[in-house]
Amino acid sequence: EEARDVTEDDGPAKIPQDLLKKYILYAREKVHPKLNQMDQDKVAKMYSELRRESMATGSIPITVRHIESMIRLAEAHARLHLRDYVHEDDVNMAIRIMLESFINTQKYSVMRSMSKTFQRYLAYKKDNNELLLFVLKQLVQEQLNFVRNRYGSEPDVIEIQ
Repeated sequence: EEARDVTEDDGPAKIPQDLLKKYILYAREKVHPKLNQMDQDKVAKMYSELRRESMATGSIPITVRHIESMIRLAEAHARLHLRDYVHEDDVNMAIRIMLESFINTQKYSVMRSMSKTFQRYLAYKKDNNELLLFVLKQLVQEQLNFVRNRYGSEPDVIEIQ
C-alpha cells in the first residue's frame, strides 16, 4: 500500500477547479496573441510545401481552411501560455498538430510518403516515452517467455540485466 501512495503522490500536481476556471476566464478575456510577420511567412511556406506534396502524391489537397486552423491553433497555444505574441514554439506546435491530423486522413501509401517528407515538422517536441515504454514492455515479455520456457512456471519477480 505504501508503494501505491508514493506513486500516486508523484504525479503532476492537481489544479483546484476554482483556480482553473479563473485561469480560463482570464485567458479568454485578457489574452489575445498576435501572429508576427516571420511566423506568417513560416505558415505560408508550410502551406506551399504541403500543397506541392499533396499534388505530387495525389492526396486530398490542402485548403486555405487548413491554414486558418493552423493559425488559430498557434494563437490558442500562445493563449494557453498567457502570451501577447505568438512565438515560434507556438507555430511549430500548431504545424505539428495540423500535419499529424492532415496526414492521418490520407491513404496509407500517401501517409508514408508525407510522413517521411515532413518528418522534421512531425518530430517537434514529440514525447519519446511511448517508444521507451514499448521497448521496455517487449524486454519484460521476452524475459517472461524465457523463464516460462526454461523453468515451466511463471516467475514471481522478473529481472532484466
